[in-house]
Amino acid sequence: MKRGLWAIGVLLFVLFLSGCGARSELEKQAFVVTIGLDKGEEEHQIEVTFQVANPQVNTTQGAEAQNEKPSDTFTITADDLLSAKELAQSSLSREMTFSHLQTIIVGEDLAQDNLFHRIISSAMIDPEMRREAIMMVSKEPAQEFINANRPTMETRPHKYYEFMEDSWRETGYVPISNLNIFFQRTDGELFLAAYATAQRDPKHGVDEDAFLAGEVPQKGGDPVQIIGSAVMHSGKMVGKLNGEETRIAQLLRYHNLIKTMTASFPDPNNEEYRITVIMNQKSHTRIKVNTDQSPLKIEVEVPVRVQINSNLSLVDYTTSKKKRDHLKKSIEKDMEKASDSLIDKLQEEFVGEPFVWYAHARKDFWTAKDYVDYNWGQKFKDAQVDISYDVTIINYGEQLRPPTLEKLDKED
Repeated sequence: MKRGLWAIGVLLFVLFLSGCGARSELEKQAFVVTIGLDKGEEEHQIEVTFQVANPQVNTTQGAEAQNEKPSDTFTITADDLLSAKELAQSSLSREMTFSHLQTIIVGEDLAQDNLFHRIISSAMIDPEMRREAIMMVSKEPAQEFINANRPTMETRPHKYYEFMEDSWRETGYVPISNLNIFFQRTDGELFLAAYATAQRDPKHGVDEDAFLAGEVPQKGGDPVQIIGSAVMHSGKMVGKLNGEETRIAQLLRYHNLIKTMTASFPDPNNEEYRITVIMNQKSHTRIKVNTDQSPLKIEVEVPVRVQINSNLSLVDYTTSKKKRDHLKKSIEKDMEKASDSLIDKLQEEFVGEPFVWYAHARKDFWTAKDYVDYNWGQKFKDAQVDISYDVTIINYGEQLRPPTLEKLDKED
């Protein structure tokens, strides 16, 4: 009996230790945190840019790496991503791994090519490819974007993109886009990817959120701007949405990922000024889809909670119900107008929608084949879409009663 127990103990001991057989020391690995994909000079070839983090920078071993760069960037030309990964080992002493991959940046030229979907799909065979990796489209080649992106406030490249994604949830200017969502929406639905550039082409006289990447009138600071979205249909880029349109696209979803966002509207009681508000959704967007009607009818109601953040006109809203109602209706009208404009653009240019409204239509069909035969994209193109906003203003700023212009004139 004792010998039998001893044999079982040895066997279990060997089984537990066998898991360490395929281990790899951290110092022997090269952690890729960013990948850039561009079209190659030869047909059906791509240029893959790898940004490899230096694990010693900003760690307890930082004193030993004071003169070292936080990351190393190089480009390999190959037939596909996994081939490029193998070829990179010809000049890299450490074993390259995608286990810490955070971001995949696609040059706009490649994103508009049918080749892109095949490249990224075949790369998912690698078990190290993370489906939660951020997916971005750059106006210029991804190689140029990665080399130009040298943020002054963050030397660690993986932290830079992580912090940027957190800020997108606060502003709504950029969609939350990753590989997992991309693969979910490659069968006719529209997918919104973050749009970025390091090239400046500032626009003036534009509303604060109606910008695309590169158009924000900025002086100094980091060269990179990330705002707006690249519209992808069946895995291929077909157009762009600016920051305002991207925000609306997220508000029209049943489940909005934006926590809060700041926006400004013309003051209806003094149109020389604009009122800045902080808004969020008090509940889920209400969506009704009637597939039995021809043309297809979609009714959407967006409940929005608003608080006044800046009132430059100094109009006294706290003591006048008429002015408060006027402001509420004015905000609702402006948001409905912008939403209708976005719907027209989607129906005319893209023949699809990124709001996941199709999920509300699928429940009306008995089988998947019935839904496919319905051809949601074409039905949406001719659909009658009614969008309304239910705005609730919860406060009008910190002051109970803002001073009026007449009172300020007397004090001066």
